[in-house]
Amino acid sequence: MIRHVHIGFIFLLIIAISSEAIGQSVNVPLEHWSYQFLERLEAKGLFKSLSNRVLPISRVELAKILVQIEQRSQQTGYALTKTEHERLEQLKGEFHEEIAQLNVPFNQRLKERHLVSWSEEEYTVHADVDLGFNLDVKRGDQYSATERTSHTTLGGMVRGQLKNSLGFHVFVRNTIHRGLQTVTRNFDPSRGLPINYAGKNVYTDEAIAYLVWKLPWVQLEIGRDRAKWGPGYHGSLMLSAQNPLFDIIKLTAQYRGFNFTSLHAHLNSSLGKKYLAAHRLEIKVAPWLFLAGSEAVVYGNRGIEFQYLNPLMPYHVAEHHLGDRDNNTIGFEATVFPIRNLKSYFELFIDDYTLSRSIFLYYGNKFAFLVGGLWVDPLGLRDTDFRIEYARVEPFVYTHEHPINVYQNYNQGMGHWLGPNADDWYFEVNYHPHRDLRLTSSVELVRKGAGDITQPWDIPDGTRKRFLAGGVEQRQIFGFRVTDQIFRDAFLSIKAYWINTQNLERIEGNNSMDRQINFELLLNY
Repeated sequence: MIRHVHIGFIFLLIIAISSEAIGQSVNVPLEHWSYQFLERLEAKGLFKSLSNRVLPISRVELAKILVQIEQRSQQTGYALTKTEHERLEQLKGEFHEEIAQLNVPFNQRLKERHLVSWSEEEYTVHADVDLGFNLDVKRGDQYSATERTSHTTLGGMVRGQLKNSLGFHVFVRNTIHRGLQTVTRNFDPSRGLPINYAGKNVYTDEAIAYLVWKLPWVQLEIGRDRAKWGPGYHGSLMLSAQNPLFDIIKLTAQYRGFNFTSLHAHLNSSLGKKYLAAHRLEIKVAPWLFLAGSEAVVYGNRGIEFQYLNPLMPYHVAEHHLGDRDNNTIGFEATVFPIRNLKSYFELFIDDYTLSRSIFLYYGNKFAFLVGGLWVDPLGLRDTDFRIEYARVEPFVYTHEHPINVYQNYNQGMGHWLGPNADDWYFEVNYHPHRDLRLTSSVELVRKGAGDITQPWDIPDGTRKRFLAGGVEQRQIFGFRVTDQIFRDAFLSIKAYWINTQNLERIEGNNSMDRQINFELLLNY
C-alpha cells in the first residue's frame, strides 16, 4: 500500500513539473490578519467568494478578492473608509506578485520585502524569518502566587514556485518555554504534541511543508498543513483552526457557483494507524445565500480504505459497506447576507442520529450547532464591527465506542474546542481607528457539564441524555485587547482578561476569580 502511494506521488510530481505554465500559489496562513479584513468587506457587499469558509485560501485567490473589492467599490460607489483603503493597499503590496499576474497596479512603496529572494525565468523563491515572544502573567484564586510563563519562538519560511507549475511552502519554528509547571518530556501522541528538554529549557517545534499543483479550476495539495471548515469565528464544528497539523492529500475544485473540497489525512495516535477522510460542497445559491454540506469519517487500526480515499464516495454508504465500525459525521451550513453590512451564519454538526427517538433526549442523537452574526459599522460607527456567536455541543458528540475512532488528532479535538456537553455565548466589538491599530473588547459566557471527548455513552448512563448534567462549571470572561502594527509585519499586542468561575472543575462551591495579562510580539521578515 505504501509503495503504491509513493508511486502515485511521484507520478503526480512528474505531471506537475511537466505541465503547461499555470500560475501557482501557496496558501495564506490561518493566523494572517487578512481573513478578518475580508470577512468585514464581504459583509459590506464588496465581494462574495466561495473560498471564504474553507481555509486556508491560496495567495492567488486572495489577490483576486482584493481586485474584486477595489473594482466593486469603484462601480457601486461603496467607498472604503480611510482605514480600509490603507489596509487594502498594504495587502496589495504584500501580494504584489499575484496582483501583477492580474495586471492590476499597486503602490510600489508598499511592496513586501523578503530576507532573501531568488528569481529566474523558471523559478521564484522567497525566504523569511519569523520571530515571536509571548509572556503570560496570571494571578487569582487558582494560583498560590503570580504565575509567569514565557514563550520565545524562532522560525523561518521558504516558499516559491518551479517552472510556474509547482508551488511549495516550508515553515519551521522552534519555541522555548519558560516557567511551565510540571512539564515532562513527551513523544506520545495520546498525551499531546511532542515536548523535549535541553538542560533546563522546554522545547516544542512544528513544521508546515507541502507542494501544490493547480489546473485552471482544480488544485491538488500534498504535505503537512492545517484546515478550517465552516463559517464560525470563535470555533468550528467540523474542522477547527486549533486542530494540530496533519499530513494531508487535499483536492479542491471550483467552477462557477460550486466549490468542492476533499481531503484525506493521517492523524497522530498512540493506539495505531488513524485517518480522517472529509469532503465538502458549497453552493452559491444567490449573491446573498451560500449553502454547504460536508461529511467526515475517522477510522483506524488498519490501512487506508480506498472507499474513503474516493473524493466522490458518500461516506455514510461507505461506512456501512466497511462494517459500520467507524466514526462518520455530517454537517450542514448556511451563510446569509440579508442586507448590506450584515452577515449571519448557521452550522449543524451531526455525529449520530435516529429519527425514531427523541432528538433532544435520546443519547444516540449526538449533534452540535452554531449560530452567529457580524454587524459592520453598527449604528453608523465607522471602522467598527460587532459580533455575536452561540455554540452548543450535546453530550457524547465527537466520542466513539472504539477509542481509535475518537474525533481527535494527537490528544486534541478536531472540532469545537468546547467538547461535548457544553455551550458558549461570545460577544466582540472591534474598532480600527487607523490601519495599524485595533482595539477589541469581548464578553464570553461558558457552561461545561460532565464528560469529555474520550468518554462515550455507557449502559449505566441510561438511554436519556441530560444536557449540562453532572455539575456545571460556569465561566464569565471579560477581555480587552490592543494590537498595534509598530512597523510593517511587526505586531505588538496586549491582552487582559478577567475570569470569574463558579464550580471550578464542576465542584459545587469551588469558585474562583482570576486575572490574566498577555504580551505578544510577532515579527515576520
